Amino acid sequence: MFRTFFPVGLRREGRASLKRAIFRLLFGLATALAPTLAAAASLAPRLPDNLRRAGSLVVATDAEFPPCESLGADGHTVIGFDADIWNAIGAKLGVTVTPVPTTFSGIISGVQSGRYAVAMSCISDSPARERHALFIDYAYATGAIYALASNTKITADSFSLCGLKTAAEAGTDSVDSLNEMSAHCLKHGRPGIAVSQFPSANAMFSALVSQRVDFVVNDAVAADAMRAQFPVKLRVISSDRLPKLYTGMIVQPQAQPLADALLAALMAIQADGTYGRIMQKWRLGFLQLDTPGLNLATRRPLPEPQP
Repeated sequence: MFRTFFPVGLRREGRASLKRAIFRLLFGLATALAPTLAAAASLAPRLPDNLRRAGSLVVATDAEFPPCESLGADGHTVIGFDADIWNAIGAKLGVTVTPVPTTFSGIISGVQSGRYAVAMSCISDSPARERHALFIDYAYATGAIYALASNTKITADSFSLCGLKTAAEAGTDSVDSLNEMSAHCLKHGRPGIAVSQFPSANAMFSALVSQRVDFVVNDAVAADAMRAQFPVKLRVISSDRLPKLYTGMIVQPQAQPLADALLAALMAIQADGTYGRIMQKWRLGFLQLDTPGLNLATRRPLPEPQP
């Protein structure tokens, strides 16, 4: 066995140098973490007591809608720009966010019943939905028409859709938009649009790929993901009949303290640049909402398509 021998003085000096190095490392870490810890400490008291004591926040989401949210390669981790935003908000509030995948059609009722404290799933804000939930709006949303690339009859002219078969995900604003587009056709003496509803975006697009429907309406943000997911070429067509909307997370209408805490955290991640970086990461800068707020569909309404 070999031992290295150091004179006593050198051993003491070495220990002193090691202590100084450790101190500098710990001081640097404390300095770097101080703003984050201070922010969490300052916003955490805004959370309702039960959530603050639990240290976690359950968020309902439909994890089949990239890039908003979807399951990662491991089959259980939820990824997407919504996921990045709720994790950043959780960090500001000092809690861990636990996503619970569910169908979109059951999200609002799940929040209403108290099963979920929060839901976040690219949920578009509307006056009708505000009667059942309180929105914390954080982005814009725009719809688009998706058709097979081989279908050249569908154009940006909304009348090219009259008399066709279409699909939408149940519970989404696309259902209302399609019914309004059908009424627009009928008003101008054209045949209406036959609207079918499907339980998920994947089921809806499967109907398009199998040509059971002529086109579908979905959020424009999903274009890249849908093109990558399905084996056929898709066309994405804009339409002046599809409105621009606000997108928000939702809580129970009476959960004002929770909504205020979430809004404060949202504004904090905007102020420190985190929100902007997330939106750019997912190539969604064009949907950034510079001034977030509560129930903006009624408090700050956007223009709607004219009859």
